[in-house]
Amino acid sequence: MGGVLRVRGFRALLAGQAVNETGNWVALVAIWGFAAFRFDAGAQELALLFVVISVPGAVLGPLLGVPIDRLGPRRALVVANALGVLNALALTQAGSYKAVIVLALPLGLIEALSAAALDTLPPRMVDDVQLVRANALLGGANDLAVVVGPVAAAAVNAMWGLSGAFALDAATFLVGLVVALRLPVTPGLYRNDGGVADAGPEPGARSADKVPGPPVDAALVTSTWGELRQGAAIARHNPGVRWALGVAGGTYLLWSLFGMLEPFYVRDVLGKSDTVFALLQTAFGVGLVSAGLLVAWLGDRVATPGWVAGATLASGATAAIYVGTDSLVVAFIGVVLWGVDIAFFYVPLKTLLQRYTPAAAHGRILSINQSFESLATLLVAPVTSFALGRVGVQAMGIAGGIAIGVVAIVALTLARNLDPPVRQEIRGP
Repeated sequence: MGGVLRVRGFRALLAGQAVNETGNWVALVAIWGFAAFRFDAGAQELALLFVVISVPGAVLGPLLGVPIDRLGPRRALVVANALGVLNALALTQAGSYKAVIVLALPLGLIEALSAAALDTLPPRMVDDVQLVRANALLGGANDLAVVVGPVAAAAVNAMWGLSGAFALDAATFLVGLVVALRLPVTPGLYRNDGGVADAGPEPGARSADKVPGPPVDAALVTSTWGELRQGAAIARHNPGVRWALGVAGGTYLLWSLFGMLEPFYVRDVLGKSDTVFALLQTAFGVGLVSAGLLVAWLGDRVATPGWVAGATLASGATAAIYVGTDSLVVAFIGVVLWGVDIAFFYVPLKTLLQRYTPAAAHGRILSINQSFESLATLLVAPVTSFALGRVGVQAMGIAGGIAIGVVAIVALTLARNLDPPVRQEIRGP
């Protein structure tokens, strides 16, 4: 791991993301608490909140990959953080839950742009042999916020209320903006046609001469619509990309179900307060961060379709244990193990997407992956709100765990026909 941490700008990126994501979690937990606990919001009200935050990323997410591929992920990250500062400051002026709902609308778009840009950065900052470790450490920096964020949210809400939570979020977006501005960048690398230009040999530079999948058709990159079509063609025709996005889509749908169930499980099944909900989120984060460090240590050996499918299967089992028990102790064990499984899913999946996708289309494909997460929430939220009163939290959780297991078995079967990805070397963020 030491080699990755010596890469110029990478340690600053890790620190900036840990701070930035902590602010995002403070704001998100504050909104959840505002809705579910202080105002006794029902399933429909909470579903509306999830939908509002998810719609922009789900609908416009694939479009965000175009500016990432044109400008480069570093510049896209600058834009996302600048917009985040403005949006968080606007949220400090929200005087009601309805106002929070309206002002939270751009949040999903900002988060989708930021997440896709971050997913595109590691291949441009480290050598391919270090890619798994870089993805794991960057994911761990984000996941550290899951540990710190809920506790910080409880403290901030107690002292300053909802406005204080959004003010803190604005400050942490500002930290992310400063870090993004200071990331090293190769001048002249990115062209307006979405390709990667040849900036000439430079000390420590890496080439992009090996590009898997179909070549970029020059006729399709003359417009935004053409670039979107080219990205969609890669998603359809590149077997590795198609497999990874298919597994991700099915898994995100079922994870979104558990995300919707959690507040009601804590409140209605365990009979606990928002404080216990925050502590469970922290325990989940501990599992994520610990497993992320383990993934970084294991390195390339986990970057296979088999690991992705296996982690999917395990996540379904542990999530079902989590919401299927009436015991608070078992719930804490289950949520920690769920976090471990998710870490072993995300890092290999993103690495496979980065390696299977042509370098010039990284932004478009990884933004599709991000949009799938938002789309999953958008689809699951209304169904969950309708079914909760008829089926119950625990029954839905167990059924969801079984469904994830089916997705994993199908994915493992299809993975046998995949060729290994072609390793690429890319230059500059």
